Amino acid sequence: RLYADGHAVVQAGATDLGTGTYTVMTQVAADSLGLPIEKIRFELGDTNLPTAPNSGGSVAAGTVSSSIFLAAQDVWQKLIKVAVIDKKSPLYKAKPEDVTVEKGRLFLKKDPKKGELFGELMKRGELTDIEGMGAGKYGSGYEDASAAKNADPTQKDQAGQHSMHSFGAHFCEVRVDMDLGTIRVSKWVSVIGAGRVLNAQTARSQIIGGAIFGIGSVLMEATERDVNYSRYTNADLANYHVPVNADIPDMTVEFVEEHDPYINAMGVKGIGEIALVGVAAAVANAVYHATGKRLRDLPLTPDKVLMAGLPT
Repeated sequence: RLYADGHAVVQAGATDLGTGTYTVMTQVAADSLGLPIEKIRFELGDTNLPTAPNSGGSVAAGTVSSSIFLAAQDVWQKLIKVAVIDKKSPLYKAKPEDVTVEKGRLFLKKDPKKGELFGELMKRGELTDIEGMGAGKYGSGYEDASAAKNADPTQKDQAGQHSMHSFGAHFCEVRVDMDLGTIRVSKWVSVIGAGRVLNAQTARSQIIGGAIFGIGSVLMEATERDVNYSRYTNADLANYHVPVNADIPDMTVEFVEEHDPYINAMGVKGIGEIALVGVAAAVANAVYHATGKRLRDLPLTPDKVLMAGLPT
């Protein structure tokens, strides 16, 4: 909902698990509406709000951001229709398709000087606010030829034939103590291809978090149960080990620039799972390279390393 005084309220029944949904969606709204970020209020976390996917399956960012983008376009189309019939508007009698919007200003594509700010138009028309709606689709719901409107017009018939995923590779160096069997990760690099990256800082943090999660799973995390009662015997952080700062090296994350016109309106791919997938394999492969021993039973604890029979 865009208000004549220059602020907007954006709503979606999404969630923020700490991955930056609040921040990223506020940025998307600000960019789509051409407003300063402090003029946007993003509301989420309520089932009374417009439906959005849960934070799972790596679809939240792509779906919600596309919904916001499309809702903003709906707002602009409504305002353009108001402008072209307003006798006091510089855009009076212009064809709607000849009008575009940039940074909150409506103007003619062929004559950018001919236009006005949305606030002026709304106040003159006594419009306190205007509402736009958008339903973003992701993957197979968006890829068909009729939906892929931002795809290459000459290749729209191929739009439904694409397999759309995030891609990533993890590289690491490990150091194995031949006497104690301990494994330390000494270097880490993750390279990710995830379409349009909405916020480089939050995306990098999410990849780092996922990789740390993976390092924990491959080196230390294990659930132990009592053989007689099947109850968890290590249901606390004293016995269920997770990585701490001392276990993790400086981590490098790089994103490969990528444009995917078929996956959704924003070209955004999820990174929730790709940050973790492949981490255990990278560490296990590095251990094999260091020791010549292929360990396949996670976690790779010191006893398993020693039992594999390390070379002297």
